[in-house]
Order: sequence, then C-alpha cells, then structure tokens
Amino acid sequence: MIDWLKPRLSRAFWFTLALIFLIESWLWDNVKEWLRRLERALGLEKFEPWLESVVARLSPQMTLALFAAPMIGVLPFKIAALALLAHGQLLLGIVFIFGAKALTLGVEAFLFDICRDKLLQMQWFGRVYSIVLDIRAWASMLVRPYKTRLAEIGRDIRIYAEQFIGKEGGAFSRRIARLRELARPNRSR
Repeated sequence: MIDWLKPRLSRAFWFTLALIFLIESWLWDNVKEWLRRLERALGLEKFEPWLESVVARLSPQMTLALFAAPMIGVLPFKIAALALLAHGQLLLGIVFIFGAKALTLGVEAFLFDICRDKLLQMQWFGRVYSIVLDIRAWASMLVRPYKTRLAEIGRDIRIYAEQFIGKEGGAFSRRIARLRELARPNRSR
C-alpha cells in the first residue's frame, strides 16, 4: 500500500531540493547586482578595483579565507535570529534569518566574481564548482516544466482578467464607477 507513495515522496523531495537550490541561485545572481548598485549609490566605485588588486596579491588559500569571511561575519546575526525565535519573536526571527542569508549570498557572489580565478587554481575547488554548475543545470531542468505550466496559467489568468475587466475598463469598471457615484454624498443640496 505504501509503495505508491514512495515515488511521489521521492519526486516531491527532489523537486523541493531543486527549487531551494534555484532560489539560492536567483538570490546569488540578483543580490550581487543590488550590492553593486548600492556600491555606486554610496560612491564606492573604487572599492571593487582595490579589492581586485588585493586578491591579485593573495595566494589561492588566502583568497579562500577572504571568500569565506562573510559566512563567519554573519554568524552573530544568525545567533540573534535564533534568540528571537527562542523568545517567541517568530516573524522577526525569520526576517533576520532570511535577511542574513540574502546579504551573505550577495556578498559571496560579489566576492566570487573577484576571487573566481584564484579560487579555481585549487583543483578541489574547481571540482566543487563544476559540481555546483551541474546541480544548477539539473535543478533548472527538473523545474522547467512547472515554470512553463505556471507561465501558461498566468497568461490564461491575464486573458480572463482582460475579458472580465476589459482593456479599457469595460463593464466591470463602469459598475465600479456607478457604485462610487452612488456611495458619494449628495452635494447638490
């Protein structure tokens, strides 16, 4: 009786894992760009070239230490998040966790762009990087049919909404305007 459930649970597990990985990848790609915009907004355009010159002088192992530093630096925020959760501040704790995660991913992505060549000089890092790229491709392939179906559903909803509301407002907008008119106090007195 449970045999029919095993493949479904397995598929759900792998799909969830792939989805989490793709969300992490999306954060990696996008938070990095947000940090670059923040860098420009704060007038810190010279920071990246300076950091590139520092990395150029470092050994691959020291570059790895630099690359890992944000993961260690965010630990106090994660501990604070756990303390908030322990004291019943569920929403604030979750916001802290996700904020710390997003910031760490963004800083890591920013640093990785600068440190990539040095890090890939270490063979083991190159193998891990290759595996991560393969996992990303696998996750994209696994989730692609669901993304396609969601896009189709979104398109169908937009078409239905346009038919219901009308491109220029249609009958629905006229009804709303009539209700507003009826709800307004009579000012002609």
